[in-house]
Amino acid sequence: MSKFTCPYCYGEHTIQSCGLKCSFNIPGTDITCKSGVVKDAEGWIPQISKSKCLKCKEARKRIFCETIHKEIPTGFLSGASLPIALIGAKASGKSNYIAVLINEIKKKMTSRFNCSLDICCSEESKRYYDDYYYSPLFRNGYVVEATDAGEIPPLIFPLRFMDAKNRIKNVATLTFYDTAGENLDSNDDMEIFNRYIPNSKGIILLLDPLQVPSIRKQLEGKMPLPEINTDISEILSRVIQNIRDVKNVKGTIKIPLALAFTKIDALEQFNILPPDSCLREESEHLKQGGFVLSDFENTNIEMRDILENWLDEEVIQMMKQFSKYSIFGLTALGGVPNGNKISSETIRPRRVLDPLLWLLAENKYIKTIGRR
Repeated sequence: MSKFTCPYCYGEHTIQSCGLKCSFNIPGTDITCKSGVVKDAEGWIPQISKSKCLKCKEARKRIFCETIHKEIPTGFLSGASLPIALIGAKASGKSNYIAVLINEIKKKMTSRFNCSLDICCSEESKRYYDDYYYSPLFRNGYVVEATDAGEIPPLIFPLRFMDAKNRIKNVATLTFYDTAGENLDSNDDMEIFNRYIPNSKGIILLLDPLQVPSIRKQLEGKMPLPEINTDISEILSRVIQNIRDVKNVKGTIKIPLALAFTKIDALEQFNILPPDSCLREESEHLKQGGFVLSDFENTNIEMRDILENWLDEEVIQMMKQFSKYSIFGLTALGGVPNGNKISSETIRPRRVLDPLLWLLAENKYIKTIGRR
């Protein structure tokens, strides 16, 4: 029996193992099942009747995660899933990154990679993205507010890839959790709020370069700096320990890790980036409609050289616990906001898609251009 990945608990399930309801036998109505299946008092189909119910073509079936007790969008039941854990410390720019990332997929990526993003798969995701991310930034000109600590709904977006005749050939059902930075501040919180990390198929770990002591020293008095937050090494250490504890991993961790430094526009503006840095230009991936290995390698080499000056050796050694890891630099806004205000006309994202494209290439959803 085929399995699918739940977007809420990130666990693998079969439909038979999930809770099941249908549009017949709705409590409070006179509609009854034509096959004689009897629901319980809360409308659930009993286990013994699930097979009969699933074969019925008269009613819409509703599948629920038995761990989280939320309805699973139908796109997850038939298509492949690419659950991505998007994490980072407080003020690392996660919320702005999500707002811009989804917009960049819709505006730029879909035409270059012959794909389409379904933002209506989950009405909860659509409303949450529109109200919390898109409208504040792109309509009202305010940076997205930091996520409150606690449980939040996942953003669920199936990304459908087409063939030359525009027939669906593959589906990557993307899920993102914009977890509050405070939820990374202890191992207990990691287990409660980040249960999805060990079951993800890719991790995007956003890091704020303005938290790096050597960079803060260079920028003192030149621009407003955020308060000092949880150390980068502590966050990465907790992520690693969380995965090892849940999955009982002794060797290298098989989940690809994309370590992405945000806010490189500030480093560019104050000449902390080298003048010939490739991060000052957009990547080649969109131009060529594939993951361009030469561009990726050049960026990775430059970022590794920069990291040796920015970070302690401890962080670099931690990354080696992942069998596949890469380092990226990006800017979601393209400029330093004036307080919490930024004009939508001046938002100039750069390399925002790169970590996602790398994970898509690693999971064979898009082609890789260049040698392997």
